[in-house]
Amino acid sequence: MLEDLSKHPFFLNRHRQAPLLREREVFLRHLQQQGTSRKALVNLAGMLLHVMRVLKLDQMRDVSLEEIRRAARRWTRQQRSNPRAHSYGNTATSFIYAAKKWLLFNGRLKLTTPSRMRFSDELANFAVYMTNERGLSPHSVRSHCLKTSAFLKWLGERHRLLARATLEEVDEFLAMKGARGLSRRSVAASADALRAFFRHAESRGWCAPGLAQGIQGPRIYKYENLPIGPSWPEVRRLLESVKGQGQAALRARAILALLAIYGLRSSEVSRLMLGDFDWHEEVFVVNHSKRGGSQPFPLQRQVGDAILLYLKRGRPRCACRHLFVTLTPPYRPLSASALWALTNKRLKKAGIKCQRRGPHVLRHACATRLLDQGESLKEIGDLLGHRSLESVGIYAKVNLPALRAVADVDLGGLA
Repeated sequence: MLEDLSKHPFFLNRHRQAPLLREREVFLRHLQQQGTSRKALVNLAGMLLHVMRVLKLDQMRDVSLEEIRRAARRWTRQQRSNPRAHSYGNTATSFIYAAKKWLLFNGRLKLTTPSRMRFSDELANFAVYMTNERGLSPHSVRSHCLKTSAFLKWLGERHRLLARATLEEVDEFLAMKGARGLSRRSVAASADALRAFFRHAESRGWCAPGLAQGIQGPRIYKYENLPIGPSWPEVRRLLESVKGQGQAALRARAILALLAIYGLRSSEVSRLMLGDFDWHEEVFVVNHSKRGGSQPFPLQRQVGDAILLYLKRGRPRCACRHLFVTLTPPYRPLSASALWALTNKRLKKAGIKCQRRGPHVLRHACATRLLDQGESLKEIGDLLGHRSLESVGIYAKVNLPALRAVADVDLGGLA
């Protein structure tokens, strides 16, 4: 591994004579396979020598984060007193980064165990119930648990037992959330989560009956916060605004085309895999976030061209099998939050003003375009991956020929 970084005898001898050679080489090889540049590996290899010296690591042992921080402060003081050290502004940060990454890779970073939260068993039971019995998506389960845990922490700080929780306390908590600046919609979402939790708690006998039925959040009107998206001419202007052949531009063009033409959710785009695309049959498969299951989609020509161009010229060569990955190593799947930031940035750059700026506004624009074209609600529901027209019935089997007509929209040669 060391020979891949440098052929210089001084470099090789220095690193070979230091302890824990195998542990360092395996770690550096792993980073190299993840796409880390040679320059970064050379710098990291040098820093690991200092980490071992300051921490006195002649053999592998467990090291706490606090010990690493103390060692980093000592190392910084040494650098400040060293006349040959030209720069030490980020010395402590670099030291901590290298030590944490290396020790964590070897399973030797001793992390402090967070104190166990009150009602953690009840919260875990609630999560299992939502997953197994209600069939909620992982995102919905996390959201409900986060909102519920905030209330349970607040209740625990008041030294209250769950069995003695009252409706007045729930109302006080929700009022406090509103007074701290949360929107009415956010407070209503917390009320929904608490209602679901206390309904489950009542069935388990953890609390007094009737609590869930009495929880009322602020009134939210049906179309109050509908994420009004850009018009279709504005969507075309958005796609036209993505100029250049750089990696970022090619990736953004492919992502925005998928969001706009198919109305996919950001989590569905982030989960797309290279193996989900059948280029011979011109279809790809989407794993739905909310209703679950997978669904085939016809691959619109210009969207397919944009994706192919990204694969050929924009996507880094890496072991990650997700379609969209980060542009800098270590390469990893592009998260839903990163897709939100990308869409927000591109909408602003294109000068498009709309009520919201995340990927969901393009989903809204897609649905509006289809309605304007006179497509049936069944076809629109199939394309957008809804469970039902009114979130009740189950859609019939997807009709691919019908979807081909729905997705067959001219982008004017944008890709």
